[in-house]
This record gives sequence, structure tokens and C-alpha cells, in this order.
Amino acid sequence: MPTWFTKAFKSAETRPKPRPQVDLPKAQPAPVAESRPQPPLLPSEVKSTPKSRRVIYAPVLVEEEEQSSWTPEIRIKARVEKDHRSCVFMVDRPVLQGLSAWYPSAASAKDSPLAEYLFAIPGVASVLLHDFTVTVAREPGSGTSWEDLSKEVGARIRNHLLVGVPAVAPEFLEKIPSEDELRQKLSRVIDLEINPGIAAHSGVISLERVVGNTAYIKMGGGCQGCAASTSTLREGVHRAFRDAVPEIGAILDETDHSAGANPFYRSLPVGMEADA
Repeated sequence: MPTWFTKAFKSAETRPKPRPQVDLPKAQPAPVAESRPQPPLLPSEVKSTPKSRRVIYAPVLVEEEEQSSWTPEIRIKARVEKDHRSCVFMVDRPVLQGLSAWYPSAASAKDSPLAEYLFAIPGVASVLLHDFTVTVAREPGSGTSWEDLSKEVGARIRNHLLVGVPAVAPEFLEKIPSEDELRQKLSRVIDLEINPGIAAHSGVISLERVVGNTAYIKMGGGCQGCAASTSTLREGVHRAFRDAVPEIGAILDETDHSAGANPFYRSLPVGMEADA
């Protein structure tokens, strides 16, 4: 069995904690000018209502009606993840539209002015830019509460966007491979490294699609609904993908874990980290 999967089950057990919600201050909406009532349209003038956009599962969803009400102040909401290691900042406009960028350390953020700006905050361990969201992880044992850290991160995201500087440099965009090339490389990693490793646990992982440089996967067999699926995703899939394809950004799990009929672990065994 590959080393990455074995290591996923060696850390001390902790219990999952409830996910707190942190709301950053909202800007006041701009006044709406009063409009006069319009006469009803004739039947021949009535146009069919356009179909709403199909929203695919992602860590954060921004509704279209929110996008249509952007204000100069920029609206941001913060959501602390259940493991308390990271916080997702939902912005009312694109941060890196259609793409994603992963920065595991300050040294890796040379091609992202926004990531460098966030790493200047004490306690920030990693930054993930993806479409309308920024996910920030904090250093373990930093002692900084998310209530305090989220205010500073949110303020810096807002300031950066107001200045109008791109989130990433042109050099970052130039080095991203095509979707087909990324799909081939990731499929090879799944077939040769990941699935052979989780086969002993009756699990299987499939690559659903690649959009820009964001990968969408699904878990099946013993991994679907397994209590250790988060550990498998982070310690196995994420690590293997990023080692083989450094240009990959966000890695999103679209699995319906509630429908898993035969999970390998229904509860975490003693010694396994609860939120790993």
C-alpha cells in the first residue's frame, strides 16, 4: 500500500467541532433610484425567461442575484471550516475567474500579489484562490482566533480588489497546461497511484472533469461515506495530484457521501485524526 495512504491514519484522534460562522461587516447597499411603472407588454413582445445557470457543487456558492448587486465597497462573507484549520472568504465578484491557484507557503506565492499580501499576516499557512473565493489556512498552534484573523484577511482582500491589481501575475496564466493535458496527467495519477492504494479498503476514485485548472473528483466503493474520506482526500488525493501536476489549483470532491452504502469506516478507529 502506498506510503501516503498509510500516513493518513497515524495522527492523534481529535473530535470534530461545530463549524462557527464569521460574518464580516457588510457594506451599505447603494440607493436605488425610483422608477416609474411601465405599461404591460403585448403578447408578441413578451420574451421567454432565460434558464437559470446550473450551479455545480463547490466549497462556496455565490448566487447570480448577489453578483448583480455589487457595490463599490465589496461584500465579503467568511465561513470557518469544521476542522477550524481554514476559513473560506466568499467575495461578491471574481477573485480569479474561471481558474484557481494554490499556494502552500509564502515562498510559493511569488506570482500572486494577492497571496503575498495575505501571507504577510502572521499565522497564515496557505492560500487557495478559486473563482469567487479565497481559502486561507492558519498555522497550527498560532493562537490567533478566526474572529480576529478573518477581519484582517477580509480587509486585505477588499483593499487588493479595490486597487485593481490582478490576483496573479501573467506568468502564472502562461504556465497553466490545457484542460486535456491536465486531465491526462491526473487520470494517470489516479490509475497508477491512488486507486491501487485504496483498493485494499474497497475504495475507488474517479476524475469527473477538469475546468480551467480545477479538478472535480468522486469517491466510490468503501470511500463513499467513509469516516476517513477527508483524510484520504487531503493526505492522498491532494498530495498525489499536486506532486504530479504543480499547476493544479482547487481539488473539489463532488461525492454524495450520505448515499454511501458500504463505507470502509463507519466511525474513525482509535488513533485516527477525526478531521484529518
